[in-house]
Amino acid sequence: MRILDILDSAVPNDKAENVRKIDYDKLRRLGYNTILFDYDNTIAVWREPFDMRNKSVIDDLIAAGMKVAVVTNGPQSRVRNLRDLFGEKLRIYHSMRKPGTKELRKVLSDMKSRPEKTVIIGDLFFTDIIAGNRMGMYSILVAPLVDISQKWYKRLLGKMTIAAYFVFFFSIGWIFRTGRLATPHLFAEGVMDIDFDALKESGYKLVIFDFDNTLEPWGASSISKEKRLLLSRVERLGMEVVLISNGKPGRLGRIDDELDSIRVISRARKPLTFKAKRVLKDFDIPSYKTVVVGDQ
Repeated sequence: MRILDILDSAVPNDKAENVRKIDYDKLRRLGYNTILFDYDNTIAVWREPFDMRNKSVIDDLIAAGMKVAVVTNGPQSRVRNLRDLFGEKLRIYHSMRKPGTKELRKVLSDMKSRPEKTVIIGDLFFTDIIAGNRMGMYSILVAPLVDISQKWYKRLLGKMTIAAYFVFFFSIGWIFRTGRLATPHLFAEGVMDIDFDALKESGYKLVIFDFDNTLEPWGASSISKEKRLLLSRVERLGMEVVLISNGKPGRLGRIDDELDSIRVISRARKPLTFKAKRVLKDFDIPSYKTVVVGDQ
């Protein structure tokens, strides 16, 4: 079981080409306040000085009030130059022993940060990503930073790292990725037990409901007064409400007639996402501000 847990932890929450391609504004809106960068092959080429193209990324994060640190497995001498570049604004931690989490826990304690509010960014899924996921951080995998002027063996090492991840992700890793996609963030006995006030306070703007076996029993051709009142209450909270069902248009059309202000979409072909994406586009609401409620 321990081996399975480690393999599961090797799947990142997100991927990016490099640290400059990450949407840090989105991370801040999601409530993250701490960013941990790996060093070698993440913000600096291996055994080379800090890549100055990444300086503005760190400067902007610090200026925005984020807590920012570098956490490297390398020795202190490897990151000493960062003090000259950033002064005391950037926290610098070395000899981290990732994927172990003992030193990372000390880092968060020192920074007065919590794992669930922390993002870890690195190029190695078997060190940075595993360590972050084991602690409950949001993990982002970036491609190893490779300079075309590097010696051939350094470029080869970077390509081998990328290849190793893709072999893992599209074989064993895909099993764990699928498992995560099928795991809900919250369980409830029924829709009446969901705390929609808390969802509103958390910043969610759109609630997408399934119909069959979620709002009403499978095959129902009308919606009860109790559920209509529930949907109206969610609307009064200031959230948009949409029903998306795999059911046929005839039956769902009658339900649409009962719900004046609520959009009802039939033949959604879930788990395909194209109709749900169309809803997000129509309302101009991002996916991370959306709640999906269903029974499957």
